[in-house]
Amino acid sequence: MNNTNNETTTKKVKDFDKTEFDILWQGKPAGLLQRFLTKVGLNFTTYQITTDELIVIKGFFRRRLNSCELYLLKDPDLTDNIYQRWLNISTISVRVSSNNPNNNGGLYKIIRLKNIEEGDKVRKLLRDAIEDDVMERKITYLDRV
Repeated sequence: MNNTNNETTTKKVKDFDKTEFDILWQGKPAGLLQRFLTKVGLNFTTYQITTDELIVIKGFFRRRLNSCELYLLKDPDLTDNIYQRWLNISTISVRVSSNNPNNNGGLYKIIRLKNIEEGDKVRKLLRDAIEDDVMERKITYLDRV
């Protein structure tokens, strides 16, 4: 069940500030309702993985763009229920590392990419992108703790 909305090729895209960034993957939620909304042009949620950030864009009347630097992300996990397995979709959950010294191992913020087609491939791409960004910035494990 391949969806033409998901792209795994690298593209150069201009941002609002006229800066360029590479999109490694872009997709939309693909549950039954979301597939219908995409067909009629009413699915306003988009997920993007770039070489530097994970971006979630939501909304129509009030559009929100939430982004997180890849080097702050940890442990991308994949979950799916029986409904999602039937549709060949899954949810990717990734923890956002906190550099707050007052956190003391407390709660992490979790970003969820819901109802993603071929979630296992997207999770691996995200994991590799996180590792590449960490290596590019020369961040050691002790820096990330």
